[in-house]
Amino acid sequence: MNRRSATRPTEPAARPAAGTLLAVFLVALVPYVRVPSIPLLSDCHIAIENNPYVRERPLGEIFGVDFWGSPLDARYATGSYRPLVTLSWALQVRAFGYSPRVLHLTDMALHGVGAVLVALIAGALLRHPRAALAAGILFGVHPVLSEAVVSGVGRADLMASVALLAALLVRLRVRRRAVADAASAALVGAALLCKEYAVSFPFLLAAADLIAARAAGTRPDWRRLVPGWGAMLALLGGYLGLRYALIGAVGGVPMLGPANHPLYGQPLSVRWATALWMFVHAFRLVLVPIALSAFHQGYGALAIARSFLEPRALAGAALLAGLAAGAGWALHRRRQPVPAIAFALFFFPLAPSLNTVSLAGVLLAERFLYLPTAGLALLAGLALRWWFDRKRERPAIVWAAVGVAAVLLAAGTDRRVGDWRSEESLARAALAWYPEADVPWYLLGQALGRQGRDAEAAQAFERSLAINDRNPMVWKNYAVALGRLGRLEEAARAYRRSLQLSPPDLEPLWRGLGRVELKAGHFERALSALRRAHELRPDDATATVAFAQALLRVAQKRLGEGRAEEAVALAREAAGLSPLPPDGRFLAALVLHRAGAADEAREQFDIALREDPELLRRRHEQAMKLERESRYDEAAELFREILAARPDHVPSLFNLGRALLLAGRPDEAVEPLERGLALRDDPAARALLARARAASGRPR
Repeated sequence: MNRRSATRPTEPAARPAAGTLLAVFLVALVPYVRVPSIPLLSDCHIAIENNPYVRERPLGEIFGVDFWGSPLDARYATGSYRPLVTLSWALQVRAFGYSPRVLHLTDMALHGVGAVLVALIAGALLRHPRAALAAGILFGVHPVLSEAVVSGVGRADLMASVALLAALLVRLRVRRRAVADAASAALVGAALLCKEYAVSFPFLLAAADLIAARAAGTRPDWRRLVPGWGAMLALLGGYLGLRYALIGAVGGVPMLGPANHPLYGQPLSVRWATALWMFVHAFRLVLVPIALSAFHQGYGALAIARSFLEPRALAGAALLAGLAAGAGWALHRRRQPVPAIAFALFFFPLAPSLNTVSLAGVLLAERFLYLPTAGLALLAGLALRWWFDRKRERPAIVWAAVGVAAVLLAAGTDRRVGDWRSEESLARAALAWYPEADVPWYLLGQALGRQGRDAEAAQAFERSLAINDRNPMVWKNYAVALGRLGRLEEAARAYRRSLQLSPPDLEPLWRGLGRVELKAGHFERALSALRRAHELRPDDATATVAFAQALLRVAQKRLGEGRAEEAVALAREAAGLSPLPPDGRFLAALVLHRAGAADEAREQFDIALREDPELLRRRHEQAMKLERESRYDEAAELFREILAARPDHVPSLFNLGRALLLAGRPDEAVEPLERGLALRDDPAARALLARARAASGRPR
């Protein structure tokens, strides 16, 4: 057989017709018809809905923040710099509002374009429109792509991957080298501002140039290739320089630690050995798209390889070597470029994503597999081209096989789309395949907690902690669930454990601990925790109010112990806080009043009532409600508080007397009734006074 025969066209036209491309676009959308009605999940609330740079800030400021809307130099920043993605969201949200439907439809359209590009690339490489059509369809309905299409934040992968596929198509089809170089450089530059693993794209395109030259049986024309490569490398250098200037690093996620990443602190050899094993897992997911999960991260989901001699690492090395050898054989012996292009699409995007250079946030993510799946689709197109040629007289057999495969893949994608209907269903879908993974248990607990199912949430957090007990966020959410369940001592211990594992300046943890201690009656410990929270965030109203509550609780305790001076000092500190709600100021005034600081108490009462003129009325209504419920002692206490602020409030004097009389305390009832009657005569009050005097044995 002639060595060049493999590159001869088998159809008169290499480019799929417009109708074919439209069919590919529409078929790619079919498994996602339910997506527009699906809500965007938690990551999208951070990156889109609650991101001020998406909603309202000047568009230019997007280029100075990370993907999640955090300042690039913040300690909690992720190092994810994807301004074009954020810009696309900002333009949509400002045009249509925060509409999950519109955001989903845009991502679906991007995916449809990706499928069309795969069909066009297949047409350019295979010169067989029917095989190109099949390749585009099989790519478009592949289940492993669902995370990139449905998740919302997967738009970063969609935009970067579509840009790369467009650049590859340009370099394969555009004959004017200057135009091809300029267009592909622009597309690579855009991809770099969409996703970090685009740093590999210049090398992937350079490899594609060399592969195309070898397939054509010619030597590379370095004078034509080097300028285009130089332009892409210059863009790469500029991008890395920009990252370093803005972030202080060219890669990595600063917020990672041993609590949430099993490769944190591991030597480079362990990271590379694990990357080899991740290539195996990625290959399996692309080839057999089952056991899908949105959480290939944390502990227990995927194993790490601690040595290049471990079977996992050896399996990865063998896989890459085998794929490279097969691609090389096809290229050099058959002049067939498709296997080599497919290998480049598999290897180059994954290589920097698998923690080989710096730590990524995950061990692997299915949204990283968009381009590797395009490589598989090209291989499928190559196989179908051969099959179409073999079955030239009976193409229906081939189309039937393609149809069955497409239906099975589309059904798998549709089923996977259903997993994204809620955070609970997404977590449960992951746990069905990876029950020993800590992150899905944690996220399931969060989802259940948001539904008020705190007992189930606590159990899910316990499962997560049984796998990995070093994650402070799991301990924090576990503490919240325990607090809602009334298991206050356990909640306090969980908060303390979270604080041990976290930086010491996280105000929400100190505030949560203080509130739990306050509910548990441990006022001193509550005051210590809430004082720390207030010191960390003195401008935070929530922390200030909680701190004031603790101060007043301890002040009341000191008052009961006869330590009036300390009580006054604490009440003064509470009264000096800002902002302090009127109810809090009223309680501070009560402590001052009972401690004998009458003038200060009067001043604070006046401020509280000026800020909230309805305060006494609400307390009076509450006291009357308690009296109707036969909770006379509690009602009497509220009436006394009203009288501390307004000593001559006649209705409260009469009501206090009646509540004390009903509580079986007639001796105490006499005095407020006499005071009230001295201010205003009332027959009912006189009758109550007579009853109180008779019951107490006092003379008239």
